[in-house]
Amino acid sequence: MAKRKACKSCHVMTTKSHCPICKSTNLSSSFSGLVLIFDPDKSMIAQKLNITKPGEYALQVR
Repeated sequence: MAKRKACKSCHVMTTKSHCPICKSTNLSSSFSGLVLIFDPDKSMIAQKLNITKPGEYALQVR
C-alpha cells in the first residue's frame, strides 16, 4: 500500500507525488487529524476550514 501524504497548502490527502487539487509538490507525511468532506457546500466544518472540494483532508500538516 502506498504511503499517504498531506499537501501543506490545501491539506488534501494523496498517495501521488503532487496534490490533485492545487498541483503543489510540497507534501508531508507528518500530519495529524483526518476529516472526510462529502458535501462542502452544506458542511460547517468545510466552511470553517475553507474546503471547497469533497475529499479526505488532514487537520494539521507539519
